[in-house]
Amino acid sequence: MSDHPVPRLRSLPLGQGNEAPMFAARVVAITSGKGGVGKSNVTAGLAMTLARQGQRVVVMDANFGLSNLDILLGLSPKYTLEHVLRGEKVLEEILVEGPMGVQILPTGSGLQELTRLDTLSELRLVQGLQRVAETVDWLLIDTAAGIHESVLKLLLAAQEVILVATPEPTSLVDAYAMVKVLHLREPSKPLWLLVNNGHSADEARETIDQLQEATERFLGKRLQVLGMVPHDPHILQAVRQQRGVVELFPDCPAARAFGLIVRQLLSQTSLQVDDFAAFWKLPAPGDAP
Repeated sequence: MSDHPVPRLRSLPLGQGNEAPMFAARVVAITSGKGGVGKSNVTAGLAMTLARQGQRVVVMDANFGLSNLDILLGLSPKYTLEHVLRGEKVLEEILVEGPMGVQILPTGSGLQELTRLDTLSELRLVQGLQRVAETVDWLLIDTAAGIHESVLKLLLAAQEVILVATPEPTSLVDAYAMVKVLHLREPSKPLWLLVNNGHSADEARETIDQLQEATERFLGKRLQVLGMVPHDPHILQAVRQQRGVVELFPDCPAARAFGLIVRQLLSQTSLQVDDFAAFWKLPAPGDAP
């Protein structure tokens, strides 16, 4: 295991006389303002790099309706989150062993959005996530792109957010929109910026500066910068082989960049102490629906 400390969160009541488990995991949501920026590749790269550092990692594929992490990594899950929400399985039973010991929590396609889950389904999801987070160091949540309410619900529930953007103008505009919405909902939410698919350090710096200038000027918010994952043909090769680039090409430029990013994440602890139960505000047993 790494010598870096992992924050442990206080327990919060799920209901009268029923306390939620302590969160051992650092809960990080990876998101983007628009699709097509390589967010799932970033999530997989971070997960495998953390695992190489001796960290226990679970990745939740939360792209409801269009999950792709299992396909990206060549996995064939027998059960998905849909079975948990229907009460047929518990969360621990659907975890799939991925590359380098990373555990994947598959969602499946066509699942109802979080905003449409009934109370019992929410309870199963929240309690399952808390149990899983009690036994690992990191819970990474790969969200869908955009500012839909179901995405925002996960972003607000996570301790911190990594926003993935590319140097393209449309990505920058949508990334700013994401920052604005999150800032209006929860100004204190820790928010990291990661530039993906940059062709040079100068291009990445220009991207960071443009977004930073806009958020400081109009929102009074300064983003925390994680750095850049460079444009690297090895990523496409790994995708075609349904393998993670960190596993298949551990010394390529992208894998080295993930190493630097993870080192930065491990050097800092999470600033938040909320958990999923606190955000979902589940009713106490016996309360009227």
